[in-house]
Amino acid sequence: MNKRLFGFSLSAILLFASCEKNSISDETSQESDFSIADASELSSAINFNETGVIGFASISNNRNSDASTVFGIEQIASLEAPEVDGVKLRATHVDVKGDFAYVSYNKEGATYLGAVDVIDIQDKYNPALVSRMTTSIADINSLFVDNNNVLVLTGASAKENRGTGNRTMMAYFNLENGNLPSTLVQEVDDIRVELNYNLDFGNSGNAGVHVLPIDGEAIAISGDAGAITRFEYPGMIAAFDGITTEEIGDLRYAALKNNTLAVLSGVDGLMNFNVAEGFTLNSQISTAALSAESKRTIAWYGDNILVSEGTEGAGIYSFESNSKVGSLPLKMHPDAATISTEDAVTNAVSTDGNYVYMANGGAGLDILKLGEDLTPLAEGIAEIEGSANFVQAKGEYIYVASGKGLKILRIISLEDAPNNSPEEFLSCSDYPVFGGNKNLTITPSTTESYSGVMNVKNLNVNGTLNFCGTLMIEKSANLSSGGEMNVSGAMYLGNNRSAENLTITSGSTLRVNGMVEIHGDLNIQSNGKLEFVGEGSKLYVGGTVKVHDGGALEGEFEDLNNRF
Repeated sequence: MNKRLFGFSLSAILLFASCEKNSISDETSQESDFSIADASELSSAINFNETGVIGFASISNNRNSDASTVFGIEQIASLEAPEVDGVKLRATHVDVKGDFAYVSYNKEGATYLGAVDVIDIQDKYNPALVSRMTTSIADINSLFVDNNNVLVLTGASAKENRGTGNRTMMAYFNLENGNLPSTLVQEVDDIRVELNYNLDFGNSGNAGVHVLPIDGEAIAISGDAGAITRFEYPGMIAAFDGITTEEIGDLRYAALKNNTLAVLSGVDGLMNFNVAEGFTLNSQISTAALSAESKRTIAWYGDNILVSEGTEGAGIYSFESNSKVGSLPLKMHPDAATISTEDAVTNAVSTDGNYVYMANGGAGLDILKLGEDLTPLAEGIAEIEGSANFVQAKGEYIYVASGKGLKILRIISLEDAPNNSPEEFLSCSDYPVFGGNKNLTITPSTTESYSGVMNVKNLNVNGTLNFCGTLMIEKSANLSSGGEMNVSGAMYLGNNRSAENLTITSGSTLRVNGMVEIHGDLNIQSNGKLEFVGEGSKLYVGGTVKVHDGGALEGEFEDLNNRF
């Protein structure tokens, strides 16, 4: 396949277009194939209805740690999936580049509908949908943004398949400062010329399932009867130019590390290609059977490869030993008895450091921390709504694509939890890491001190609690009369769906150095006290604030939601 136009100058291209003016105008206009949403749709798509603490169920397998001591989950925002021709789409893939997250969408079945969303994530606590593009000619299954501000995507389309039966589509869009182009078609002397995007139809395979960057080019994976192809996409009005191709049946996904390309096939299993010079097959490993047309991904974990394997969970494979070296079984939430077997499947895996994220369909999002021997140290299932179809981890942020759109989550790990305090406030280094019950009660006349990540459902303080780190309370926090709570680090209470109130009762005291985030009301009763210690503290109250006569609010803090 050769589609290069390097030998033409722009004026020659325009001359060629002029000669073909009639045939161009007779074709279906590409301008009608894609549309950019208006501002009203953008403003209503993203919401913060569930922002705040997300509960999770710790999985107990007699492992040497408990998830409540290792991490907590906070939801930042959610994004409703777009509709095309009255049909709701589903999110398929996420890429994060700089200050933007890019999300692709498709429609299951024989109907070809797709979309791309661009989310400004510069302010992680206030992400904004800044652009949405929809199409009625193609599913969009995967995308990435390169270092030259070009969005590259792949999917499936029945348009212009030239009678070959192939449905794979490739496309690129020249972005404008990270955003989609405001105009998709430009006219020069009444001649339509696509200067900022291009479509390429009819490549081998029934669907483009994944695309990833390599040295300023792209490697595309197409599905049934498909191939691995390395493409150039030079820009201007030139289409994609295949450099090298390896035909392989039933491809699902690929992951690149240095010059090693791991490829998953439903027919040939897991393969290891050297991409330094073409595609040289180094080794091949048999994997668990993959059901037809199922979503499956792979991810590097050190020198091993994780493979999503449906009802089997995730397999761990080694190219060095050319074998399967472990597995991460699919776990069910304790309250998930109503989830059918068909809905509980590991669709995708993602890794970041020694954390593994498994998108388990109707069984939700499973988060694991692995040890050096690949044994899980901790595991928890995040309690999120909707089926988890795809997951992408980028640092402390997790992007989960579901049938209802995209969820932006934040993981708070033990390593990230603060463990210091202003002098003479708390002795953080002396406190053990919390490993207690999800429902914690401090009894009267007792003092308990902890550090790390305290992730609890309900907290009752009747005595004294000292804590250094990140305190996440899903449901309720009660300070009884005479109770005292001292926190250095951060304290999060509830979420916008179930706005939990914090009442500091008469005779009780809450002292904080750091951040306090309350998604309900703050109520300081007479003779109750909220005191901020030291400098740099912040307070967010989602509901109302009421300080009764005799109640005290002391110290310096930044009011994040203008409640004072």
